Amino acid sequence: MLSPKHQLLMLLPALLILQFDYCIGLSQQSKATYNYFAYGSNMCSSTMINLRKLSPLASTAAILPAHTLRFNIAGIPLVEPSSASVEPSINKIMDVGAMIERDELVHGVLYKLNEKDFASVCSTEGVPFAYSLHRCRPIPYSGDGLRAGEKSLRNLDYLNIPSNEWGVAAFTLRAARQKWREGNDIPPSQSYLNVLIRGAKEFALDGSYLEKLQQIDAGRTFPGNGLAEELLRRAEERTR
Repeated sequence: MLSPKHQLLMLLPALLILQFDYCIGLSQQSKATYNYFAYGSNMCSSTMINLRKLSPLASTAAILPAHTLRFNIAGIPLVEPSSASVEPSINKIMDVGAMIERDELVHGVLYKLNEKDFASVCSTEGVPFAYSLHRCRPIPYSGDGLRAGEKSLRNLDYLNIPSNEWGVAAFTLRAARQKWREGNDIPPSQSYLNVLIRGAKEFALDGSYLEKLQQIDAGRTFPGNGLAEELLRRAEERTR
């Protein structure tokens, strides 16, 4: 039999989901809100707040099972060659061990946005031309920079919670065109990758995922490493 402490740890993912759902307070209950899972440059809160001028109502680390991180949204060659996307796994069997082995887990940041800000995300990200909205169920977790995300996923599996009830209902973005989804990835700029890494550190995503981001080979850019960091820096300076 599990000890009371172990039982509490097993229930932690469910408690985090409840906390995320209600953290915006009673004053927001009558207004439409949207859960948005960010995995690219929007993981960095400064991108959302300073660059995109948004005001997230809540944010937390989260893990999206049965999906893979892609770089299949073409950008400007030699400047910002590509942007990130996610694609659902072809294998529909929700086996946690197999997903970890196949690298079919995407870590990111789950934001709660008001209707205006969610519409702004869709507009600035090029929905429906570059991206299309994709329904998903990310699992929020309290980031520790170690394995909190993976543990949250394993705990839900251990408790025999059906996979269609994992996490919270949310929207994310995937490549809008079928040929992009089926095509090869385009290596992104190092500057763009650095913004993803900054977001991963900010929300203390799992260490293995941070290491994965740090090991992605950057594409060729000229001059410098790309523009993503510079655009973010200028946006931050304007708000000081």
